[in-house]
Amino acid sequence: MRLCLALFLLPAVAAAQSPVKRTYQTGERYKYQLETTAYRKGTLNAVTYAVCEITVVDSAGVPWEEVRWLSNFSIAKGDTTDHTPDALATPAYRISLHDGGALPMPPLRNAAMTGAITDFNTFYVAVGKQSRATELVRPGMRLAKQYPVKGDFANGSTILKGEDCLQISVEMTGLDKSTIQLQTNFMPPAVPCLTSLLPGMEKPVAGDTLNNFQMQFPAGQGLMNFQYGREYFIIRSTVQRKSGYIREAVMENGLKLQLKLNCKEDGTACAREVPFEIYREVRLKRIR
Repeated sequence: MRLCLALFLLPAVAAAQSPVKRTYQTGERYKYQLETTAYRKGTLNAVTYAVCEITVVDSAGVPWEEVRWLSNFSIAKGDTTDHTPDALATPAYRISLHDGGALPMPPLRNAAMTGAITDFNTFYVAVGKQSRATELVRPGMRLAKQYPVKGDFANGSTILKGEDCLQISVEMTGLDKSTIQLQTNFMPPAVPCLTSLLPGMEKPVAGDTLNNFQMQFPAGQGLMNFQYGREYFIIRSTVQRKSGYIREAVMENGLKLQLKLNCKEDGTACAREVPFEIYREVRLKRIR
C-alpha cells in the first residue's frame, strides 16, 4: 500500500518531444527539384528532371503546401523529351506535414507526371506522421508501422491497374544543432496484402520474398501487359531542424518483376513472359 501511494505521489516526468516537427509560415515560397536516374538490368536507361514550386497557404487554421509543377524533361540515349506542358497542365494540389494536415495523393490523370507526383509524395510520407517519423526522439531509435500500407498508382491511361504493398519502418540516424537524418524503409511485408490480378502472380519472383507489386497496362491493339514481383524503397532524408522541411533526400527504388507481354484482357494467351528489373535513384533537393 505504501509503495503504491509513493508511486502515485511521484512527480510526473514529461515525455521526450520529437525534434521531427514541421512548422510553416503562411505565404512562404520555395522550390524542389527531383532528379531521377533509372537503370534497366544494370544499364542506364534515362535521367529525368522535374521542378515544383510550393506556396504555403492557410485553410481553417491548418497550413498546407500548395504544389504546382513547373517543368519536367527526360534524357534517354542522348534524346531529350520535354514534358513541361504536362507539368504546367497539372492542377495545383495541397499536402501538409502539419499535425492537422494530411498527404493525399492527387488524381493521377497525366501519365507523364505520374512518377514525379508519386515520388514527391513518398518523400513526404518518409518524414511525416504516416511513417511514425514524428515520434522519434533520439538517434538510433527505430519505429515500424503495425500493418503494411497498400498503395494505388493507376492513372487511367498508361497504368490501368497499379498496386503495391509496403511495410514501413523509420530510424533517426543522426541529429545535430541544424539537421536531423532519417532513414525510412518501405519493404515487402511478411504477410500478403494484395489480391493477385491473375492466377499465378502470387508466386515469388525474388527468392522467397512475397510479391508486393502488380500492374496492368495497355500493349496496343486491344492487348494487355502485366507486371508483378518485388518492390522496395529506402529513403535517406536530411531535415532542417528549426522548421522541419526536407533539405535534401535520396531514394533507392528496386523492382524485380516478371512481365507478361501481349495478353488478352483477361490475362490469357500471352505472347511470352520475361524477367524485368528496374533500379531507380531519385534525388530530392530544395533549390530555393
